[in-house]
This record gives sequence, structure tokens and C-alpha cells, in this order.
Amino acid sequence: MKKIIGLSVLFFVLGVQMVVAQAKQITGKVTSKEDGLGIPGVSVVIKGTTVGTVTTIEGDYSIQANSKDVLVFSFVGMKMQEIAIGARTVVNVEMEAETIGMEEVVVTAYGSKGKVGLKGAVTSVQSDELEQVPMATFDQALQGKTTGVYISSGSGQPGSGDTKVRIRGNASITGNNAPLYVMDGVPIEPSVFASLNVNDFESISVLKDASASSIYGSRASNGVILITTKRGKAGETKFNYRFQNGWTSRTRDKFDMMNSTEKLAFEELAMRGEGWRLSPMNPANAGLSEAQLAANEGELNRLRNTNTDWRDVFTRTGQTQSHEINMSGGNDKTKFYFALQRFEQEGQAIRSDLERTAGRMNLDHKINDKLRFGLSTSMGYTTSSMIESEGGIALANPFAAAYLANPYENPYDEKGNIVTGGGRTGSNALDRLLNSSNNKAETKGVGAMHLEYDLIKGLTIKSQVGIDYRMTTYERWLDPNSYAGQQVTNGQQGSISENFARRSEMNFTNTADYKTEIGEKHVIGALVGSELIKRKYDGFGYTGYGLNGKLPETPAAVTPGSPDNNFIPNVSGYKSERNLFSVFSILNYTYDSKYSFYGSLRRDGSSAFGENNKYAVLYSLGFTWNITEEAFMSNLGWVNNLKLRASYGTTGNQEGIGSYESQTLYGAGSYNGQPSMGLTHAGDPDIKWEIGKKFNLGIDYNLFNNRISGSVEFYNDITSDLFIVQSLSSWAGVPGDSKSVNAGKMRNRGVEFLFSADVMRTKDFTWSVGANLSYNDNEILSLGQVDEFEQGTSIVKVGLPLGSHYIVKWAGVDPTTGNPMYYTKDGQLTDTYRSSDAVTDFGTSEPPFIGGFNTKLSYKGIELSANFSFAHGYKRFNNQSFFQENPNFAQFNLSTVMNTIWQKPGDITEIQRLGTEREFSSKDIEDASFLRFRNLMIAYTLPKSLLQNQKVIDNVRIYAQGQNLYTWTSYTGFDPEDSDNIAKYEYPSSRFFTVGVDVAF
Repeated sequence: MKKIIGLSVLFFVLGVQMVVAQAKQITGKVTSKEDGLGIPGVSVVIKGTTVGTVTTIEGDYSIQANSKDVLVFSFVGMKMQEIAIGARTVVNVEMEAETIGMEEVVVTAYGSKGKVGLKGAVTSVQSDELEQVPMATFDQALQGKTTGVYISSGSGQPGSGDTKVRIRGNASITGNNAPLYVMDGVPIEPSVFASLNVNDFESISVLKDASASSIYGSRASNGVILITTKRGKAGETKFNYRFQNGWTSRTRDKFDMMNSTEKLAFEELAMRGEGWRLSPMNPANAGLSEAQLAANEGELNRLRNTNTDWRDVFTRTGQTQSHEINMSGGNDKTKFYFALQRFEQEGQAIRSDLERTAGRMNLDHKINDKLRFGLSTSMGYTTSSMIESEGGIALANPFAAAYLANPYENPYDEKGNIVTGGGRTGSNALDRLLNSSNNKAETKGVGAMHLEYDLIKGLTIKSQVGIDYRMTTYERWLDPNSYAGQQVTNGQQGSISENFARRSEMNFTNTADYKTEIGEKHVIGALVGSELIKRKYDGFGYTGYGLNGKLPETPAAVTPGSPDNNFIPNVSGYKSERNLFSVFSILNYTYDSKYSFYGSLRRDGSSAFGENNKYAVLYSLGFTWNITEEAFMSNLGWVNNLKLRASYGTTGNQEGIGSYESQTLYGAGSYNGQPSMGLTHAGDPDIKWEIGKKFNLGIDYNLFNNRISGSVEFYNDITSDLFIVQSLSSWAGVPGDSKSVNAGKMRNRGVEFLFSADVMRTKDFTWSVGANLSYNDNEILSLGQVDEFEQGTSIVKVGLPLGSHYIVKWAGVDPTTGNPMYYTKDGQLTDTYRSSDAVTDFGTSEPPFIGGFNTKLSYKGIELSANFSFAHGYKRFNNQSFFQENPNFAQFNLSTVMNTIWQKPGDITEIQRLGTEREFSSKDIEDASFLRFRNLMIAYTLPKSLLQNQKVIDNVRIYAQGQNLYTWTSYTGFDPEDSDNIAKYEYPSSRFFTVGVDVAF
């Protein structure tokens, strides 16, 4: 048989030729040593060739081979076997599961062949748990899947980068708390993932303790997320086509808004709005005739019978669709993986969508017995259309307007035109949404190219160059003929703006990786290396005015500005650079497969710091005891693996200060109407790294023939020298009267539990369950020269966790007077609101308990799986209730709770009387704990017997799933797991229903 495959992508041509001499037919069966059942999907390849096959659902296989050939049997989670054929025509194989601990997933940092693997608290999520999830960014697909990682989506906008990811809590107060992301050895920008295809990922590993993350030094205080993409394997070229189609919709609200009858009645009570203007109780109507009063009543009846559900006006059932094809294969010299995806998603809000085209090519080539070449490339292009004023308290935000607009208003007149004007909240927002645009286009490329050379036995040197590149263009346009366009300050004739942003980060890495065995009991592994990272930012933008309505959405419509026409455009721009140079090493030693000692040492130098503190030396030490190998465990056959781990080390953080924090800067300004130069930043040569000191103790276990596995972790992390913005005297001459200093210290300590089990496992049926639970206790230990300072609606205070709410305590409504009541700082009742009475009795916005659980049932070709995630013990401000339950906002629609407003002495209610000021207090703080039904999937894989008569299609899998199906919570805002501590009509999370098919051929 002879097959030639030509593949031409991104300047590379790969020729793969397979020649197999016809020989005898070899048949056999591959079974599990544990239970004797056949194993489907085992790869059977003739060693040194690309000729191969896979076992059937019963574990049977058939292949043509010569007597001198050797068959290689491999399967994930099983020990690989090589068997010489000889004179046999039947080769049966019994495969044994690899007994590994939880941390022994092959995870390497800078390693060439995984000789020096990372040790410590490492958890991994494999590709089968990530694929087919209908989320535009991969970080949301990780929700609830592993310990110590809290992920909350900040916006339901398709492709939004507002997702919050925290590993073992917040490690910084004012600095960046996002983890370091590394894909195929290339550090990539956090939160910018809309252009990446998660189906290309082989695994995602989370590094949590110092032993695992310290090798990344000054970027690892917030943890590290390593992404490994799929690569080709020797064997026949395999094609996979994936199609997915689905629908997005809004989730159920936890509150009710007034209908027209209720709202008009409330307006009459509040003596404002249409309900009061037309009311016979209004003194202004006392002199009206019977006919005029009847006309008013008729108008009221018309308004009462007009019930516009503005949610239906601003939202829709959106569609999601994805097409993807990938191919992989190769021989013992060259292996490749290629994928191309087209992904489209409409959000639940009109004019919100994402379109992505993403491609990947990974190539591995063995030049000779010692030299190897590798290439990893991905390129994605996305375009997004976004709503107006997303994530803010603004009437242009459709998710605010949908609830605040009065239900008795129609958006359109008899001719179908949008009715706009003063006080028309819904129509004005709709007019702006339909007569404006807010678009983003992003091009992102991540690539790495490396060479490996086996210098001597056991020693490999490797050089790699990588790049993470992003170019983003933002375009906004406001129709000059629209109501909103006529409100523009500069000329009242609309506006158009375009902003360009570019980020590039190059990294150059050189390593020497060594591993040797001394005798039968000593294994030594070592890695040394250097790394240079160069990061650059630049951007430019403008806003033009006085648009020609006949030239929509183009800069050509801009009227040139002059001192007389008020059309002077705004321009802006920036440029910055930051560099990091590091040298590092890892040393691992294992004695008698029982005791492992490992350590790492790294020295980082950053251009962001001054000469006094430019460098940081960071390290880690660790120990693992493989208890299973001890003689006293020999009689405990039900314990397949038991390991104890301990580690301590340091990590750093430099994100959170400017690239030129140590330098005194000057910039352009104006003085008395004339251009000038002035001080813009006072440099501090003593500013230095935030340093994290991390201790971890863990146990990994596999029990009862590996049917039960899991881990338990305890950690104590203390971060010192935290960046704090300190206020200075105005006489200091520092712009903004403040500067960043190293003054804080904070602790995170907690426990993590990871558990999985095969409850039942037979030939045709498998039932597995899994769960994870994490508890994190955060406490601020020091703030330098002060004990506390306010930060928005929270307080940063020694002895409290980060995110502690700080507000005046609500005491209810006085049933005698209807006045709002509060508690003073010393606990006394008062009807006087004073911000100085704010206290910290309301917990934190950061959940101390997080986790998830899942179950999966498989019967022959049918699979049913369910995933849940939860967070407990935290609270959020619901700023939406401040607007929807406010007697002073009767011009907007209100919650039905307002029907219980205090009206007479003796009324027991939480709604204060009309005429009193609604203050922001602890009344607006709600328990945000939740349990979310994250995903439900049912899938069916066609039996091999249906496909055996044709030679094109190898496998077909059909599935249907629901995402974000239901949330159990007492929180009444849009979404309890939003990414900050206060709800502000952010784009809520959507519910997804999708169907799909995967075809392998």
C-alpha cells in the first residue's frame, strides 16, 4: 500500500510517504489486565512505520505485517507494549493501567522531553473535558473542573475578556491577580482568548504551589496555567470534522418589574409621571370638564393596556454555529497536526455577536537521530459587535433600559419610527443601539519554533523562540441623524472614533536538560536555562465630529475642525516597552523510587524596576515520599498509589505597576492656554517585586484497582512587599498626590480536596463520579504606615480579607414614620445617614468555598454526563436594586416590591416612604452563594458494525447539550458569579442549547 499526502500551510510543505509490503494477516484482541474486558480505541502500529489501526469496541484488531515486524500497542492511561510478531498470526495483548499519582501527569516547564517534570500541586484537565463546550473563550470551559481555581464570567458578551480567574485567592492588593498563561512554552496575554480554539488543546494544567510554579519566578505569584496543544502521532493520517449548532437565550430573572397598571398607580401615589398627570386626584385637573376627565381616563386605560416587555425588545434568541476540521498523522520522522475552525455566536442582546476564524499547525520533525525541529503556530481573527455602555449604570446600556423603561411606552409610532425624546428611556436606548455601532476586530498569533539536540547520552539542549502577538482595532460610530447623535457635545452631528492597539511579546529560551540513572536506585534530572522576554505596546486613536449622514460608518464623513465650528477632533496615542531577563535551574533526585527531592532556582531582572531592586532571586524546595513502595505496604493490595508531598518556595509579581515606575517622567500639558511640559510621574528607584512565600503539603492516592483516586492539599501562602498606592502631601509635588510603594503583606491559606471514582464498571456499563472542594482563608497582615484605606465600596484593612464590604448598616423602616433607619458605628439606631458610620460586618466579595462535582454514565455507545459548580460564603452589592427599589426614581419602571411602600403608621415594610432619600447601604448587600447546573450532555457513538462495510468513516459521535441550565441562589441580581463586587446591569450570562456531530475518517 502506498499513500502520499501533501500538506501546504504557512510556508511549510510536509511529505509523508508510507510503503508497506504485503505480508500475513495478524489478528488479536487487546484486553485489560484488571478485568479481562476488551479495550476499544487502542493504537496498534508497526514500529518504525506509519502503518497502523485501532481496536474495535470489543478490543479486536487486524493488521497486515511481516514476521520480522514489531507491533506497538498504546492507549492513554495504559502502559505501552512492544511485541515481536515472529511466526505468529494471532497476537493477543493484555494491557495494564499505569499507576500514577495525581501530580504525575506529564507536565514540564522548558523541558525538552519531559526529563525534568514539574512536581508539586499540579492538576490537569484533559481535552475530552474541554471539547464541544459552546463557550467563546477557554477559561470559561474550566469552571468547576479543578481545585483551587475560581472562574467567574464578568460579561455574557460573546468573546468578552472580562472573565476573572483566581488560583488560591488573590495574591495582590492593587497589582494584577491574574495567573500566568503559557501555551506550548510561550507566555500569552491574560484575558485575550477569543481568538483561540479550545478544541486544539490537549490539556490544561494548573500550577499552584512553589514547587510547580517557582520556575516561572517573578510571574508566578498568582499561579500558572500551562496549555499544551495537540500534536500529530505516527500512523495513518486521521481527519476529524466537527459541526455544532445551538441557541442562546437569557436566563430567568429573580425579580419582577411592575406592569403598566401597577406603574401608573405608583406614579399617582408618587405624584409624578403620566399616572399623576392624568389622575383625577391631581389638583391641576380639578377644573377640567367631564369630557376632559373622560379623555384622561381613556388615555390612562390605553396606557394600562400597553404592556411593553422591554426585555423582548432588547434581547433575542441568538444562534451559535461552529465548523471545524483537523488532520493529524505522520511517521517516525515527521508528525503534524493541522486544524481550521469557523465559529459564530450571537449573544442574547441584539447587536452583540462574535465571529472567529482560527487555524493551527503543529509540526515535529526528526532531522536525524540527535537533532529535532518543532513548530507550534496558531492564528486567529475575530470580529465582535458589542452593545452600548456594557457593564455600567447608564441608560444607553440595553440591560439597564430593559428594566428601567416604563412598560406603558411603545417603542414605535404608527409609521414604525422609533419615538425618542426626553424621558423615553427605552426608545432612546433602542434608537442608540440601532443607529450606532461598537465593533472590535482582533488578530492574534501565537507561535514557537525550537531545535533540540541530544549532545550526549541523557543531555539535550534546546533553543526556542516564541511570540504572542495581538493587534486590535476598536471602531465606534454614532449616526448624526439619530436622537443620540444630536446630543453629542461637539456639534450635535454624531461622531466616529477608531482606536488601534498592538501588543507583541517575544521570548527567547535556551535550556540544557539532563537525566541519568546511577545503578538501580538513583535517578537524577537537571535543567538549566535562560530566558529573555521583550514586551511592547503601542496604540493610536482619534474621534471625529460633524458627520455627513450620507457617509455612514466611515472617517470620510468627518467635518474638518476649526476654532469656529466646534468639530475639533480628539487624538491620543501611547508607546511603552518592558523587558525581563532570567536564568533558572531545576534539580530532581529520586532514590529507590521512594524518595524524591527537587528544587528550583531563578534570578529575574526587570526593566520596570530601578537600579536598587532590579533583580529578584526566587527558589523552591520539595520532597515526595512514595509510600506505596515501602515494604509495610506490600499487604495492602487495595492501595495502588499513596504519595506524600511537601514544598516551600518563593514566587514574584511585577504586574500592577507601570513599565516606567522607577523613573521620573515628564509629559505634554498646557498652562494658561499655552503648550507646556510638566512632571507626570515621580520615579521611585526603590520600588521592587511583590514576593510570595508558599508552603504546600499534599497527599495523592489511588485505591481499589485505581477505581478511586484523588488528592488532599494544605497550603499557606504569604505575599509581602505588596504594591500599595499611598497618598502624599500636596506639597510633595507628586502628580495625583500619590505613588506606588511596597508596603503590604497578605496571607492565603486553605485546603483542597479532589476525588473521582468509578462507581460501577462492567463490559457495557460505566458510572463514574467526581468532585472537588476548595477552601481559602484570605487575610491582610500589614499595610505599612496605615492600618486601612477605602477601595470603592470595600475597605482594605489589616485583619480582614480582601474585598471586605464597608458601608453603613441598614436597620429597616420605622413603622411609625416610614423613615429609613440605620445603625451608627457603635450600634445605635438613627434615622440620619452618615458615611462615617460605615462598618465591616458584611463579609467579603471573594468566595472562600468553591468547587464542583460531576457524573458520567456510559452504556455501550451512549453517554450521559452532568457538571455542576458552586461558590459559597460571599456577598455582592446589588446596585440594580438601588435603582429598581427607589421611591425617588418613579420616572423609571420599578420592582413590584415597591408596591409594599410605607404609606401609613403601622406599616411593616422594607420600602421607605416617599420623600425620603434612598441611600446606598447594607440593604443592597446580598448573599451571592450559588450552585449552578453548568452542563448536561447526552451523546451517542455509532456502533462499529454500522461502519465496517465502508472504508472512509471510522467513527461518528452525535451529541446534544445544555450549558448554564439553572442556578440555585438567593441573589436577585443578574448573575451571582460576576467578576466584581457590585452589580451594575452587566451583560448577564446566557443559557446555551447545542447539538453537534463529530466524524472521524
